[in-house]
Amino acid sequence: MTSEQFLESLTGLSEQEKISELSSLFFTISEIALFLDFNEEEFRRQVLFEKDSWMSKAYYKGIMRTTIKMRFDTRRFALAGSPQAEEEMRQFLTRQKLEEDA
Repeated sequence: MTSEQFLESLTGLSEQEKISELSSLFFTISEIALFLDFNEEEFRRQVLFEKDSWMSKAYYKGIMRTTIKMRFDTRRFALAGSPQAEEEMRQFLTRQKLEEDA
């Protein structure tokens, strides 16, 4: 898919789906608000402080979707012997253990 095709594909999506798609590309809250013509302060409040809002859920699910793909690839590279990927996976494991023990 080209960038033009991606932009065209956004036109048929709901606002929730647009937020998810844009956040999956790591656009900032300000950039998403600008693109979707949202009030930036209200959108920021919804995303950051109203964790049960549909806007917040869409935003974080989009980020998570790309993070999962990237982490999957990192694991694959680590298992193939990449020192950088192995170190990243150790950091992920440490972070996971710290949260579990909290």
